[in-house]
Amino acid sequence: MVMNSKSTRNILLVTALAAVSVLSACGGGNDKNNNAGSSTNGGTTGSADKEVTLRLFSNLPDRKSGQGLAEQMVIDNYIKANPNVKIDIETLAEEPFKNKLKAYMASNEALDVTMVHGGAELNTLVQAGYVKELNPAEYEGDTYKFLPGVYKSFTFNDKLYGLPRNSDYEVIYYNKKLFDDNGIKIPTTYAELLEAGKQFRAKGIEPMSMNGKDLWSFAAFFQDLVVRLTGDQNLMLDAVAKKKNFTGDENFTKAAELLAQARDTKLFQESFMTADYGASQNLFTQGRAAMWYMGSWEAGMATNDKLPEDFRNNVNVLKFPVVEGGKGKDTDLLAWNGGGYSLVSSSKHPEEAKKFFDYMMSADQWAKIVWDTGAAVPAQKYELTGKESELQKQLTEVLTGATSTAGSIALDSGTPKFKDDAQNAFGKFFAGGSTPEQLLADLQKAAETQ
Repeated sequence: MVMNSKSTRNILLVTALAAVSVLSACGGGNDKNNNAGSSTNGGTTGSADKEVTLRLFSNLPDRKSGQGLAEQMVIDNYIKANPNVKIDIETLAEEPFKNKLKAYMASNEALDVTMVHGGAELNTLVQAGYVKELNPAEYEGDTYKFLPGVYKSFTFNDKLYGLPRNSDYEVIYYNKKLFDDNGIKIPTTYAELLEAGKQFRAKGIEPMSMNGKDLWSFAAFFQDLVVRLTGDQNLMLDAVAKKKNFTGDENFTKAAELLAQARDTKLFQESFMTADYGASQNLFTQGRAAMWYMGSWEAGMATNDKLPEDFRNNVNVLKFPVVEGGKGKDTDLLAWNGGGYSLVSSSKHPEEAKKFFDYMMSADQWAKIVWDTGAAVPAQKYELTGKESELQKQLTEVLTGATSTAGSIALDSGTPKFKDDAQNAFGKFFAGGSTPEQLLADLQKAAETQ
């Protein structure tokens, strides 16, 4: 990293990021569906004179703000430098994107570059031969500046199949004005979180927005509870790997009981089981929910001029609260690298696709742009500019203050079958169809039969 007058802050940030090691974006954006593209014809300044059209599949439909804007800026930069290249971009919101990518895999659709989710979902693409193996040695050094350990969720059988775009970690976003106006204490313990939820509900305000329809946030919330109880970042990962059992373990039992309290005290919004990512986000950004359990990739909320100014001025970050009597600290961070990009094996223009892919993942493109625009926290070394939003500063403090990290979200640490079965177990639990003991039995079965 180049040192300058900001070197002290930058050294602190890079050191913390390296210590975190395996902190990336799960998700993306809102529930809009649209296609966005950029193209320029002619010219000879690119890598070849022959005109080429590349296809990029992305889960970032909003091209005017957040990560979608950052992605579009990278594409525009590449086209400016390579005017013989046209890039056709297809974008869908998170869940429709996942479903269509499965269909593209099944039909061996000739995409060139696609967004991917590391872990179980990328493993499905790898097993189908749909994405290409990469050489890690090509991405070492100052051109890319990837942090240590960030390839974990993109590596299978010691082979690399994608590159991460962000450092992801779970937090609770909250609307400070709603807390202040209603005289409700910002919670630092789990009991206080549940009490705050009761107080907001009594005032007709939804306490916490949750994308229940997508299911994965429930698993992350549960993993946070396990870590707060035990202080052990590996316990849940070991259970997925069948080194430990979900059943017959007092820590898992207690965590499941605490999870049931969130359900039974109605911490989440009405109809949370039918709310997808975009609906849960809208509820929070429109000031109708006091909190939102989501990841660091939503840093762009504070700079998104499409959102109400009153909201942007009051969105803050809360670390997941500690559990009374638990061994975990609020600095034990649920962090991983989940989202990134891969090259598609069926590409009709493999050489040009690789050039674009490498350009996009260079440190002076995605990493710099996504941080400078306030959209997310990259998986590569970056420098503080001094122009960060308050939300970015708070997220940076959460990251630099982390004393331990998970390295992987448990849901993605098993097979694709485990992920499906585990998500269904949490869905049944939150729909009111199972007890804490039944949830753990279902998770145990999911681990054993994956």
